[in-house]
Amino acid sequence: MIVVLCQLNTTPMHVPLSRQSMGSLISRQAGILVAVLIVASLILSGIPSSDLKQVHEVEETGGRAPLGDVDCSNYTFEDLFAYSHADFDVVFQDDWASSITQATAWVNGSISPAVRENIDGLFEGFPGGDNDWLSTDEREGVRSVGPMCIADMNTRLGMHEGQPHRGGVDWNDLTWVEEGIALDEVNLVPEDHEEVRNCQNAFSTNGCKEVPVHVDDDLQIMLLQETEPDDNGNLPPPNMEFNVLPNMGTEPFTLALNVTNMSDATLNFTFPVITNLRLDAWEIQENGAQIWMEEPSVTNLSDGRLRIVVNVDYDLADWPMGKNLFLDLTTAENVPDNPPQWSSDAPIDGEMMAVMLDSGKTMLASHEFAQSWADDESQVSFDCSASNGWSWSLESGDMYITPGQGQSELTCSLVDLKNQVSESNRTWNLEQPLSFSATAGEYMGVVPITINALNGDRSGLTVSITPSQGDNSGSTVSSAGPADSSSMEINVSDMLPGIVELDVAVTGNGMADWSFSLDLGIKKESRAPEISISKTREGDNGSWDSEGYSYHIEGTVYDSDGDDVSIDIEVCGYSTKINPEGTTWSNEVSVVGCNSHESYIITLTATDSWNKSTSISVSVMPPDEDTTTNKPSDSAATADEGGLPAPGVIATIAMLGLAGLLRRRIDSQH
Repeated sequence: MIVVLCQLNTTPMHVPLSRQSMGSLISRQAGILVAVLIVASLILSGIPSSDLKQVHEVEETGGRAPLGDVDCSNYTFEDLFAYSHADFDVVFQDDWASSITQATAWVNGSISPAVRENIDGLFEGFPGGDNDWLSTDEREGVRSVGPMCIADMNTRLGMHEGQPHRGGVDWNDLTWVEEGIALDEVNLVPEDHEEVRNCQNAFSTNGCKEVPVHVDDDLQIMLLQETEPDDNGNLPPPNMEFNVLPNMGTEPFTLALNVTNMSDATLNFTFPVITNLRLDAWEIQENGAQIWMEEPSVTNLSDGRLRIVVNVDYDLADWPMGKNLFLDLTTAENVPDNPPQWSSDAPIDGEMMAVMLDSGKTMLASHEFAQSWADDESQVSFDCSASNGWSWSLESGDMYITPGQGQSELTCSLVDLKNQVSESNRTWNLEQPLSFSATAGEYMGVVPITINALNGDRSGLTVSITPSQGDNSGSTVSSAGPADSSSMEINVSDMLPGIVELDVAVTGNGMADWSFSLDLGIKKESRAPEISISKTREGDNGSWDSEGYSYHIEGTVYDSDGDDVSIDIEVCGYSTKINPEGTTWSNEVSVVGCNSHESYIITLTATDSWNKSTSISVSVMPPDEDTTTNKPSDSAATADEGGLPAPGVIATIAMLGLAGLLRRRIDSQH
């Protein structure tokens, strides 16, 4: 992408939020913003670009929205263009408060149609726009109005005076200066192309030409320092500014740049004349972790200025990973840089370095661990070779080995950033000393592990095995290595259900520590949940509702593995699934659908997420007449309350019948 060094809100380490997807070469929102600017300039139809600022002022006084009011602060050129390579030249001025920044991006034929299509797409909805033809009018619109939008954009470049700084705050951010910005291009609209034609839309300017967006001619996009004086004859200011460094470069300072999405770029930084100013250290970080980087090129120019050249790249497939460059500069005396030496932490010459033969490409040492093998003023690299068909590689500072046949020797030397080589080499023996096996399957407790010695007696080694599941680990067991074959037992009873890996550590004299993980097909078996029914005060399993059709039942359920549990409740062939609340459950069991009402068998089955289940059944007798609503109401007065006993249901019906007969007899007499 054409990458302009862009300032972020508070720190150059911030990753732009405008980049919605690296699979798209254009941000729709950014396109709309730029299109509004460009179209506004085209509506002026025929007004020279040199008069654009004057027109801008007239629009502001006339009440029309000014061209510069569009907010591009969340965008960079990365949201609009693709590039094959880009060069950036940042020249800091003698005032230590400004810089002249220029950039050239080369777009090769294979991706140039995408750039032309993106620019044409900015004009969607306007005459001649988004019609698969790119015109010189569209090109001039970009040249004329682009600086206003760029001035809003972020530079992602910052400085910090003091000791080397890697923090995310307190950066002296660089910002764009609109009056100093100019844009240009080469061959964006190749007017000598065989498919060129006069612009077809009625609003085009005289002499307007256009080409299909599929044209694959190479092109260039340039960000420049404006050199044309204003109407008063004043030269434009530098196109970047920042708060002046308090000590103007005589004290240590850090220059930081967020290089996220700079797919392939060369950065040139030139600093004013300062006695003894030099590059002291440099670093690239990915998501905050230091990675290996190519040593910057440092040149003291003939006029006394210091120039630092850095090559950076970024794999767009890694988005949204953040990537940051730090350059530490100082005037302090340079400490002599001696060739690197092997440290006391490095494996000694002739030691064995164990490798699993069937592991394929394996990391032998991480970047951080391998760096501990060297004593040097800065980070080191390694130059190694392996024998017997084994292959060695260094990737982002990590050391890898790919086994061949049998055993091998790996010989390495240290190389520092100035290509100074260690005085001595180290040679290590590569082989697999032990093999491990187990019977795959599910286990509740002890698992036997068989260990076989390879290439001789390994009884001098110590083997430690720890069952693990991510952050969860079981008990570690250790024993001496086998002379021929031996067995160790690990216990997985405290592990969670599922796959259990083995973290193995092997140590011994004449051998570098060997640590690795194994998956031997061991699984911890799930334990079935436990379920119980709570008794009522009367000792029953539950209680009937007032109608006698629903039986309230409740209890507890517990899964010792911590798995989620569901409960199926079945009665008379009908089932209901419920989810407990924590360790308690309850339900109203309906017996309406039962054909027989002599008794009810209620079966409860608790099942965990591994389909382990436990079932219990209870026999429930139907409610007797004394527990239904047809029985006396609890609200009737009792003898203790001074009332008479309430009549039964049959007696009540009889009295009502007698009252009716008496009424009819009285009526007949009248």
